[in-house]
Amino acid sequence: MADPTLIPPNIASLTAPMLFGHLFNYGCFGMLTVQVVVYYQSFPADSFRLKAFIYGLFAVECAQIAVATHDAYEDFGVGWGSMAALESGQLLWLTAVFSAIVSGAVQCFYAWRIYHLSGKIIYLSVFIAMVSLMQASGAMATGITSHLLSVSNASIEEASAKTRGSTIVWLAGSLICDVLIATSMLFFLSKRKQGLSTDAILSRIITLTVETGVLTATVACIDLSLFVAFPQTNYHFAPALVLSKLYSNSFMVLFNNRIQARTMRGGVHTSGGRVWFNTTDNGSGSGGINTDTRAGTQSAQEITLKKLPATVECEISTVVEQDYHGSTKNLPYGSQTYTESV
Repeated sequence: MADPTLIPPNIASLTAPMLFGHLFNYGCFGMLTVQVVVYYQSFPADSFRLKAFIYGLFAVECAQIAVATHDAYEDFGVGWGSMAALESGQLLWLTAVFSAIVSGAVQCFYAWRIYHLSGKIIYLSVFIAMVSLMQASGAMATGITSHLLSVSNASIEEASAKTRGSTIVWLAGSLICDVLIATSMLFFLSKRKQGLSTDAILSRIITLTVETGVLTATVACIDLSLFVAFPQTNYHFAPALVLSKLYSNSFMVLFNNRIQARTMRGGVHTSGGRVWFNTTDNGSGSGGINTDTRAGTQSAQEITLKKLPATVECEISTVVEQDYHGSTKNLPYGSQTYTESV
């Protein structure tokens, strides 16, 4: 056992934030795993690019949780009671790099969505993308600098001082970008309300967009405040460890919201420009069509929007989901279009 005299009196301010950060990180990873499984089961007709994007983010999060597990083992297992192990940094620098990848990818995706929602106003989307890339660069710079300082056996105070600028760029940029995304989505989605049945779905998407944007912005603000106010402690580690998981979870919540939107539309499941429904006679769907089925079952049928029979058009003409590119050229005449903004 290490000599207790070598342990500083403020040891709790160094270890407790890391402990809670790891616990919250595992909890958020569990929620993300459930979200990805739900997505896999519910939206098999999504485009390959969209699936690759989502599963790529999940792969990065798996790598981050593996790195965090290694650090937790080194700090609280093998290195228990050793200040040298605590100050070595381990692989913690990769957490900032992974956070940059996830947050930058998610924010740029939202910038692309805002580009389409705004009627292809490119200036706002480009500005959001530039702010996102700026904060991602700051996060990577923080991680790489921390690693170099760890190799040179720098103290926590010295590492905090030398990464102060890049960390402020990282966290302040994340905060600004999240606020821009939330306000832009709120503005452009609110303009699409027309007093029709789609307004309930739009209201739910607006609520989720604002809530998730406020959540990530608040955590980034807390992380920044703790880093600036307490540079000689690890208080900011707790929110920093879970920041990427909050981005990925918020992203998946908006994507999987289409399940709820399907229920609000009466059970019609649309995904990737296709409509899925059941034509069995024992269903209870309106007009004799059972719309409470899962894609891929033996009784399910896949019909492109260009080839909808007239009877099906009557069932779904109230609400039809546009494809991710926002194209309306294949929609039935007179249908009320609805862009599912995620």
